[in-house]
Amino acid sequence: MPRSGKLGGTEFLGISGPGITVIKMLFARSGNQCAFPKCTAPMALNETLVGEVCHIKGSKPGSARYDLNQSEVERHAYGNLVLMCPTHHTVIDDDEEAYTVERLYKIKAEHEANSTVVPDEQAEKVAQTFQQTIINIGQSGGLSAHTVNASNLTVQGGPSTNHITHKRQIQAIEYLWQVILNLSNEFGSVVFIDQILLAEEIDAYFRRAEHGQVMETIREFTSLNTALDKLSKSGALIASKERPFVSQRLWSIFFVLQAVYARSALLLTNSYKERKLVNWRDDTGIDQHLRALLPAQTVEGFRKMSFGGLRSAIDHLEHRFLVEAGMNRPQSA
Repeated sequence: MPRSGKLGGTEFLGISGPGITVIKMLFARSGNQCAFPKCTAPMALNETLVGEVCHIKGSKPGSARYDLNQSEVERHAYGNLVLMCPTHHTVIDDDEEAYTVERLYKIKAEHEANSTVVPDEQAEKVAQTFQQTIINIGQSGGLSAHTVNASNLTVQGGPSTNHITHKRQIQAIEYLWQVILNLSNEFGSVVFIDQILLAEEIDAYFRRAEHGQVMETIREFTSLNTALDKLSKSGALIASKERPFVSQRLWSIFFVLQAVYARSALLLTNSYKERKLVNWRDDTGIDQHLRALLPAQTVEGFRKMSFGGLRSAIDHLEHRFLVEAGMNRPQSA
């Protein structure tokens, strides 16, 4: 997927970039899971590719593991690409020493060898939607709001749902909601900073150490491991065990929530490294995740907010989770 700044991955300039056949093959062999070891994040929600196309050897000069001697054809060929969730795409690109070309080849090969191949028809639909999205948006990022359709499944179940199944569904929802609350607690400082400081003020901290007293609350995110540790503490990394007991729509909302929290934190980690703010408002990874579930106009509204846009987006997703779970009334988008 096209992304901005150091987090940049695939670029679509003219005819540059992987073709529909390559995307279809990548998704089919991914088993609809991130290739990073032990990560169970889905690569597609319904027909929308929410995983990211990662270049093993970088796509352009300055990108991770870039090989000057590699041809453009080789650069965007199947053998040089792997699907990963936004969080682990950032992890491998930020640690070239640990994630060498050879190690990534091995990760990809082992993942595909142990994955169940996605049916051809489903892979075709995902690839076509991906290609059409790129045509529609050029390099601006994001997805058309209509590409994800809500599942007709509900946690209440139909007449045939027995008591034991219904009870297990409720337990799954309760577990996922507790993880969401844990995420709010673990990543609270990330959201708090966005609520009280303008982007220019946060940028001034990274460039000139201004507003240091307030910004000290996020200093722990200087380490790349912090976001991953917090995901683990929240229970998000083992939440996939609840997936069979909730609707696809509910799981999609949960997945996007945890991705937005983690990616926002990783952007702060990159801000420390680059000594300037890497703003979540400009990140096409977060934009893409939000647009997979929310109308484009709603997402644009969050991005234009001077304060609290991140909090508003998360609140909106949490409300939708509760609505899908049958615990709250719908609100307008």
